[in-house]
Amino acid sequence: MKLFRGLRDEAVMRTLRTRNTVLGTGSTEPNSSVEHSGKTTSDGRKFKPLTLPRILRRNSKSNTNITAPDVPNTSSVIAAPLEELLTFEQNLERNCLSAAGQQLIEREERLYGQISEEVVQSTTEWEKEEEQFTRDHKALLSQIDLAVKSSFSPDEGSLEALKSAVKAILQEEEQDRRWLKQVGKQPAWRPSECRRHHNTVLQSLVEERMDNAELPPEENNKLRSSLQRDVCGKGRRLQEDLLRVVKDVKGCYPEDMDICNFYGKMYHQAFSAGMRNIEEYGLGMDDCSYLLYWVNVAYPEILQNPELTKEINPEMLGKLLTEELTTPLENQCLTHKETEVQTLINKVLMVEEQAWMEGSVPELRDDCYFSPLAIDVIQFINAAVKSIETVLGAMSKVQIIVCLLKDFLNSYKKFQEKVLKGSNNGNSRTVIMANLACVEQFRDYIVNKADIFPVDVKECCLSIVAEMKNIGYTFLTSPIHKDLKSQYRDLGTPVWLEKKKQVFEKLFEGINKHTQDLKGLTDSCHQELLSQLHLEVTVEYVRRLLKRKIKLRDKEMQEQAARSVCEDGQRLHKLFTEAGSREEWLSDILPKIAEVLKLQDISSIQLEIVTLSQAYPDLSEFQVSALLSLKSNLSASAVRRVKKTLLDNQDTTSSQDVPSFFSKHPSFHSCGGLHESQFHHSA
Repeated sequence: MKLFRGLRDEAVMRTLRTRNTVLGTGSTEPNSSVEHSGKTTSDGRKFKPLTLPRILRRNSKSNTNITAPDVPNTSSVIAAPLEELLTFEQNLERNCLSAAGQQLIEREERLYGQISEEVVQSTTEWEKEEEQFTRDHKALLSQIDLAVKSSFSPDEGSLEALKSAVKAILQEEEQDRRWLKQVGKQPAWRPSECRRHHNTVLQSLVEERMDNAELPPEENNKLRSSLQRDVCGKGRRLQEDLLRVVKDVKGCYPEDMDICNFYGKMYHQAFSAGMRNIEEYGLGMDDCSYLLYWVNVAYPEILQNPELTKEINPEMLGKLLTEELTTPLENQCLTHKETEVQTLINKVLMVEEQAWMEGSVPELRDDCYFSPLAIDVIQFINAAVKSIETVLGAMSKVQIIVCLLKDFLNSYKKFQEKVLKGSNNGNSRTVIMANLACVEQFRDYIVNKADIFPVDVKECCLSIVAEMKNIGYTFLTSPIHKDLKSQYRDLGTPVWLEKKKQVFEKLFEGINKHTQDLKGLTDSCHQELLSQLHLEVTVEYVRRLLKRKIKLRDKEMQEQAARSVCEDGQRLHKLFTEAGSREEWLSDILPKIAEVLKLQDISSIQLEIVTLSQAYPDLSEFQVSALLSLKSNLSASAVRRVKKTLLDNQDTTSSQDVPSFFSKHPSFHSCGGLHESQFHHSA
């Protein structure tokens, strides 16, 4: 073994001397008779060239695979371009790292090539060259590190240096793979794992840049706390650096290294780690909201930048903070907003109630009584919804806020009931008028924002406002019906038929006077009030007609009554629609009833009753009986036939999207009068 080691060392030294002689750099032995050709030695023995391990041999057709003979061809060196004549040190100095790396690889292969037993060389010199190689290799890796760390440098040469460094890294990786296939002793620096080291350097670079991220002074001053400045600074640095990566740095790397997604992952991890450190401390409401805004909105928006999405897959990155960490923060934010909104809207209602109790009359705006209650409540809810959506980035989270509206409307309804019970207060009528506009605003808001309400909450809220609207309008129409009660009394009686003009004219004039006096409502509320009054007057007219206080004995009386009903219906409809009612469908009811009164043929009456029931599916058997009883010349069997036809056809009649008329008041089913309670309210 010692003999072999001595022969190997001497062979290595002799090879070095031969190389130096050929290159004209002198010889380690002055009397050496080695010629330039390198074919024979002084003792006449043939020189056997040093050969590389088979796995380290290169393909001469490849740009990176260069043959390494024991004696280089000097003519090729002389003919080489100028840049290939640079020394290793010069290549390092000029950041030609790929060329420097290639030089080292060639030296490494010569240094570790197989040696013939006939060659004897000095171990000391080989070890010196190995030590020099180790120093040079470390210098190369250090220079590669510097080039990688300068990836974001504004210097124009930094990208060229990075591109050369990446090539050197790939060369080192390839050399690692060749040595792994080689059996036997390997250099101490193999495998160099240059790519893994590159990734570690990049991670440190990203962490350092994120830690040192700062905002310009003018932007710093716009944020309330150091936490907000820190988060915003990191977010800005991440955005700017990733854009630089996809625009410039990407071009320095081969596609299979997927450098953009690697950078994206590193910046994501660094930003996420910074967020977790902040989250460990107790956060005030402003800082909590700001942190959630970056997690749920601002950061995802950065990643959705079209320039970034071409190269970086945001789905692979995930969220900045896990659900386990964000849930407590979101709950803190939601609870705070819920409490804040509840306090504000309750205060609005309290102010409204206090003003009513003190006898204040609502403000008049454009001749309409005005209350800011609905506007204020909706603004508070909208602001909270927008804030939560902005901070949490999800509409589903806002339901906790909109659900507050249901409780508020219940409280609002109780306030309305207090006003109705205290109707003797001089301001109750004007307060109801002002609040009818508020109810309408709440209804429009719920309908227009239906998507943010849970279905059950939306239906409940709409039900409350509909009930409040009906109660409010009934409060305003009740005094009208009470005043018209004496005029209603003669409808459907012999007096009405005998003195039709006097009876109906008196009723018509009373209604007309009241419609003129309805002031103080917004246009839309005024229309709704007139529409409701139109319906209620028509219902009362029909109810009075069906009270069976008149007997139409023959065809002449029935035709006279039919003409009166038809004419009254036309005049009432014209009066109300010209005043502002939108209930056009009411124009057909009295003419259809008049047609039944006029007809004499049983089959025609049956057909007309069926037509009436199809138009108004809530028509009952009792009401048909009352209508037919006016025609006293009809036999009992004829009445039964008509009623049977009604019942047979009612089973197939759909009530979908058909307005109700005959069921508008419970007493209407048995042809009784409107409940007195409907008239007892007084303004």
